[in-house]
Amino acid sequence: MKTKHLLLIVLTLLLVISCASTRRLLIKKDDYLGWKMTDFKMLTGSKDFSNYLKENYHLYSGYRLKMILVQEIEGPNFMKMKVEIFETKDRTDANGLYKRYQSFSQIRVGDGGSESPGLVCFYKDDYFVKISAVRNLQDKNNYLINMAQLVAAKI
Repeated sequence: MKTKHLLLIVLTLLLVISCASTRRLLIKKDDYLGWKMTDFKMLTGSKDFSNYLKENYHLYSGYRLKMILVQEIEGPNFMKMKVEIFETKDRTDANGLYKRYQSFSQIRVGDGGSESPGLVCFYKDDYFVKISAVRNLQDKNNYLINMAQLVAAKI
C-alpha cells in the first residue's frame, strides 16, 4: 500500500513538472501586446496525434512525438494565427520535421527557420514549431515572424 501511495506521488509530481514546462510555451496576453490566446489544446498520445493530424499523421509519426501544443492567437482587426508546437524526443527528430519546410525563404529564428506566405516554421532544440495565418493575416508575415521569435525565446 505504501509503495502504491509513493508511486502516485511521484507520478503526480512528474505531471505537475511536465505541465509547468509546457505552460511556459503558452502565449499570454502580455507577451504580444494587443494579442491574446483564444484556444489551446495539449495532445500527448499517439491516438490524440492521429486524430489531430488526420491524413498527415504518417508524415509526423516517424519523428517520436512527445507532445503537440496547439494555440489560436487573436489580435486587432480580427487577425488570427495558429501556433503548433511539436515536442519530439530529441533535436534530430525536430530537425527532421523541419526539413520539409527548409526550401522556403530562410529566416533567423531558432536553430533553423523558414517562411512562405502565411506560414513560418522553425526548429529549436527538441521542438518543431509551425505558425500559420488563419484569418486576416495574408501578406503579413511580420506578425508570424514576431510570434516565432517570441516562441523561440520561450523554448
